[in-house]
Amino acid sequence: MRDPLHQLSVKHKLTLLVLGVCLLAFGVGGYVVSDSAKSALEDEIVKRLQFQGGAYATALDSRLRLLTSRVQDFASDGHIRRHAKEITTASGEQLKQLREELARHLTDNKLPLEPAFSYIAVVTRAGDSVFGTPLAPDVETLARAITSDTDVAYGGLDQSRGHRLSLLVSTPLLDLNSPTRVGRLFVRVRAGAWIYGALASLTHERQDQATVILRLVDRSGRAVVVPETWTDPSARPGPEVAREGTGLRLIDNDRSVAADSARIAPVRGVFTRTFPIATNGWRVHVELRASRLLAAVSGLQSRMLGFAVLLAALASTLLYFPLRYLARPLALLERAAQRIRDGDLEVRVAVDSTDEIGELGASFNAMAEALQERQTALRTKQAQLRTEHDRLNAVIASMRDGLVVLDPDGNLVLSNAAAKPFLDQLESREGSPHNLCRLNGKAQNASCIECFYGADSPSKACLIDLGHTVYELHATPLRSGPDGREGRVVLISDVSDRIDRDQTQIHNERLAVLGEVAAVMAHELNNPLTSITMFNQMLGSALPDDSPLQENVQVIGRNTRACKHAIRELLDYATGASPEHAVVDIRDTLDSVVHFLRPLMERSGVEIESRSTAERSTITGDEVQIRQVFVNLMMNALQAIGSDGGVIELRTTSDDTFLWIDVVDNGPGIPEDMRELVFRPFFTSKPRGAGTGLGLPTSKRILEMHGGNLELVMTQPGRTVFRARLRLAEAARTIDGVQA
Repeated sequence: MRDPLHQLSVKHKLTLLVLGVCLLAFGVGGYVVSDSAKSALEDEIVKRLQFQGGAYATALDSRLRLLTSRVQDFASDGHIRRHAKEITTASGEQLKQLREELARHLTDNKLPLEPAFSYIAVVTRAGDSVFGTPLAPDVETLARAITSDTDVAYGGLDQSRGHRLSLLVSTPLLDLNSPTRVGRLFVRVRAGAWIYGALASLTHERQDQATVILRLVDRSGRAVVVPETWTDPSARPGPEVAREGTGLRLIDNDRSVAADSARIAPVRGVFTRTFPIATNGWRVHVELRASRLLAAVSGLQSRMLGFAVLLAALASTLLYFPLRYLARPLALLERAAQRIRDGDLEVRVAVDSTDEIGELGASFNAMAEALQERQTALRTKQAQLRTEHDRLNAVIASMRDGLVVLDPDGNLVLSNAAAKPFLDQLESREGSPHNLCRLNGKAQNASCIECFYGADSPSKACLIDLGHTVYELHATPLRSGPDGREGRVVLISDVSDRIDRDQTQIHNERLAVLGEVAAVMAHELNNPLTSITMFNQMLGSALPDDSPLQENVQVIGRNTRACKHAIRELLDYATGASPEHAVVDIRDTLDSVVHFLRPLMERSGVEIESRSTAERSTITGDEVQIRQVFVNLMMNALQAIGSDGGVIELRTTSDDTFLWIDVVDNGPGIPEDMRELVFRPFFTSKPRGAGTGLGLPTSKRILEMHGGNLELVMTQPGRTVFRARLRLAEAARTIDGVQA
């Protein structure tokens, strides 16, 4: 187990040991003894609190019962009962006379009989007081709370309308001839007179060392604090002061009483206890402050602790010898070890004894000499390695190609500045093979990036696309290192320029071939198309104007012109001819394309849905070329859907500058690996003979010549979206005006 005081020195540990023993023996021992005496004294105080608090509660309850009996005696007075009944049926002057007589009787004949009473009133069953309305707030509150079946009722503490602190007592008034209740008698009892009379009935004497605090709490939580002099027979004031309630203090919501009501254990020398008053449901809260009684015990604890401190001081003087001859040599050894850790191997410690401390010092000196010799040999070897390392770094830094060394887990160990562009792009995007990877003559489905990270892969080379840059990688395994594991070294070359040159050369060769083919096709096809056009015109002239065959003649003529225009576009694609600009309404063009392809769509069971939210649809361009673009896109959609039926959507939207036309089909989609190839000339996924691979490239080139673009927005099974963008005619004129 680890030493819990490992961060302290030996001398501090010895000092703490001696001081701890002294403090534990006398400080803790003295505290336990004094605490036992204090607990016994507290038990006696609690017993006294139980007895004295119970006596207070009993005296207050007895006094309240006596006052309640006095109120009930008043309620049995026949004169009061008769007048109360007559008041309920009288009116006018008779009612006024009866009230005055009853009020005079209560004030002159009843109220003076009991000094504790300060107010007396009669309330009929209808809620009318003999003194008129409105009633006093406390009387009215108690009257509302009393039911017809309630016998004696008690109100809470009240100090309203300038009265002294008081409480209400209410009892029913019965009819003289029947048990029917005709009203209630309300009497306000002076709280001071009630409490003072109850405390005066007690004969026990209070101890001088303890201070008793008495509180009475009604049902609503309001409390009255009794002065300390009232509970002390030797300092109790005269009855006149108590009768007026001088010194009593009212607290509306005494939360401390509720919190301490069930606690007898002392807190800061204060003992508390709560006793119920059975008559009205109030509580008597008694606090006993016995700080002077416990002062002797507290002094005992202080004296025991002081003696422990004195003893610890004397014991500390005896620690000089072990600290001087044991702790000091160990401290010197510690400082010498720290200097060795900092690189000072010439440090030595003086050996002045032959005991265990001396043997430890000699062993330390021998260890320091051995370390110094080993360090000298290592410095020589390090100088040689540093020279070789600098030479190797210079060679690697001067390389034009990137060099990367990886550990067996694929983590970077070494790289030069030429490899930094490749590593930066590799962190931000995933590389993809530029060509289909092959190993031992077989195609590999895994990403070619494995030749960069795979430590177990054999030596091989591959091309990787990272964004717009193509890198050529040559990866070779390294021999096993000191840990028996292999690594990998990779040479990286940026071949983007070389690939671009190759692609440009291939494209130029294709354009040259295309130009030759286009020239031959234009020569071979234009003559038959001219004949078809001529005979079609002759046929149209021979037919009546209302002949149903006139529409077929128009379709033949329009398609013949489209064939001629397609041949010309093939020549334009090879020669880069510019379009003829005119105002074109895209809505009319799309309707023409749909009408042209309707027989094919009906034959395949394909439905067309057009949705347009564009506010403007007019562009400036070559209407024939634009129509060719959408014919190509819709023909591709028809061929993708097949003969099983489907839906082609034409969605048109616009803003202030551009018009967007989306051609959406629910065909099987385009494979992800072909997505970047669909706009390459002569690339097609159709069977041989079903397509030339010029439809999408030609459409994209036409839109670019019109200041727009064509892109593949989405492709997945069940949804393929091609989006054409064209500049609006109004926006084009505005831009031309600004440029002008």
